[in-house]
Amino acid sequence: MLSGIIEQSRYPKLMLPFVAPGKRTDLNFLVETGYDSEVALSYDHADRFDLEILQYAKVTYASGESEQEIVAQGKIVWFGKERDVRVILSDDEEPAIGTKLLKGCVMTMDFIQDALTIDKPA
Repeated sequence: MLSGIIEQSRYPKLMLPFVAPGKRTDLNFLVETGYDSEVALSYDHADRFDLEILQYAKVTYASGESEQEIVAQGKIVWFGKERDVRVILSDDEEPAIGTKLLKGCVMTMDFIQDALTIDKPA
């Protein structure tokens, strides 16, 4: 089971190791249920981690605006194992994980205890 917090009783956050060539860094990811990809990072993170650029992809934001964004290759540690992920790069400074990464999981958000859990059913 993965455990996180609900910051300020509003923002579900989960600390996960992000793995890039020669680097492994814990990042505090926003769990963004309106984001349908795997991982989103800022351009600054991409520079810091020297991520491999794969392609460009059309991304539609909650505002309805669409942009061509850079897609990079990265890895996170997900349930104790390294997992390859597609990383969408954007101007948003806060790392985020989306629903594609959560597929097959049960996520519970407790807004009384400000606790987040993500589990994989047996």
